[in-house]
Amino acid sequence: MALVVSRPIYREEALRRYSDPSTRTSKPLVIGRVWFVLFWVLVALLGAAGAGLALVQVPNLMTVRVTVTRYRADPAPRLDVTAEVPQDQALPRVRDETTVRLESRPRPLTCHVLDPGGALVAVDELKKRFGTATGPARLAVLSCDVVGGEPRTLVRGAGEAVIESGTVAAGSLLFGGGS
Repeated sequence: MALVVSRPIYREEALRRYSDPSTRTSKPLVIGRVWFVLFWVLVALLGAAGAGLALVQVPNLMTVRVTVTRYRADPAPRLDVTAEVPQDQALPRVRDETTVRLESRPRPLTCHVLDPGGALVAVDELKKRFGTATGPARLAVLSCDVVGGEPRTLVRGAGEAVIESGTVAAGSLLFGGGS
């Protein structure tokens, strides 16, 4: 038995409208001129900000352990401070300014780098000389101005120093890239 379909699948009126180009109302999506300009201004601003973050260099600061090793009275009261710069960090530059905070002194000391450090010192040697160590380090020598108080009492004191170790792209500090 054969299946006979008596009426067509599509209505004749729908077929006529579909085949007539004048009845089609489909237009391409068009963005207004103002929105188009604003979109590209935003893209340009974001691109400039990204380029700025990639190109602008800022100081790379690190906090390191320090120990006061010596007091000198001539020509002015000064302390020599030894900083333990981790092996994976860049060495500071001679005459760079640093800030040293000692546990036994409420006010920080202003210091300058005399010797940026050299050979790597093993953990055992650091523990023997300074009492504690977290890993191999290079020893940088800082010279600190002493104002007020008795500077001789600070010898063998410990604390932390904030030292600049080169520069890094600003974007890497914001987004965690690089080191």
